[in-house]
Amino acid sequence: MTNNEFEIEKQNKESYQAIEVTLKRVSTQPGFVGLVAITEKGQIIKSTFEEQEEAEKYALYLSHFIKQASNTVDALKEGDEVSFLRMRTKREEILMIPGDKYTLIVVSDPNRIKERKF
Repeated sequence: MTNNEFEIEKQNKESYQAIEVTLKRVSTQPGFVGLVAITEKGQIIKSTFEEQEEAEKYALYLSHFIKQASNTVDALKEGDEVSFLRMRTKREEILMIPGDKYTLIVVSDPNRIKERKF
């Protein structure tokens, strides 16, 4: 294994550990439905959804949505970048946190949230 390959593997392991830590924290929140971590290309790194098809749907559509939002922000303010997106519908709330190595998508059901701490 070359030094470069070793560094890539080390970074991937660190990224996966960071995802696990985040998962443990958000999965205990009221209304939590699921989490998907995706690459920039929309490939799933980690998912907590029981149905793979549902995770793939979030990964596919939201990776495009995040890319479009990023392009829009850059067009408005060149060099600026999206750090957080929140979308709320009648049935769910979706938090999207783009990062350098992966993007986290957290889905919750606002109707199941009794007490919310901000």
